[in-house]
Amino acid sequence: MKIILSPAKKMITDTDSIAPDGLPEFIDKTLEIQSWLNCKSKEELKTIWKCNEKIAELNFNRLQNMDIYHMLTPAVLSYEGIAFQYMAPSVFENSQFEYVQNHLRILSAFYGVLKPMDGVTPYRLEMQAKVEIGDVKNLYEYWHDMLYRSVI
Repeated sequence: MKIILSPAKKMITDTDSIAPDGLPEFIDKTLEIQSWLNCKSKEELKTIWKCNEKIAELNFNRLQNMDIYHMLTPAVLSYEGIAFQYMAPSVFENSQFEYVQNHLRILSAFYGVLKPMDGVTPYRLEMQAKVEIGDVKNLYEYWHDMLYRSVI
């Protein structure tokens, strides 16, 4: 059985609790998305993110200083949405981390498919965002069937 969750918009960095197990499976695709986003102005990103000025400023600064290889937080600890709050991973024991690592997948517009212990850094990007990378017209087309194949 696989449990599939959407990521939350609100994220934190926690490099003190538990170290991540590794990097997301599709890190090369993430670098491509990051590069595309870095070519956009703050106003363009605000439109893509569909957010207010304060959130745009926060996420623009995150993007400008983003290092997807260092100072990472395990994905399951990084997201602060309601599903993650109720799961309460901050109080997991080892066996619970093992269970979610084997059974939980987080589908991310930025990272693709995440295992709970994959190291991530805060970002803002939704699958519905108007993103045209290369010849594709949106993130659904960009990720194509890679997410499905990874989960299966």
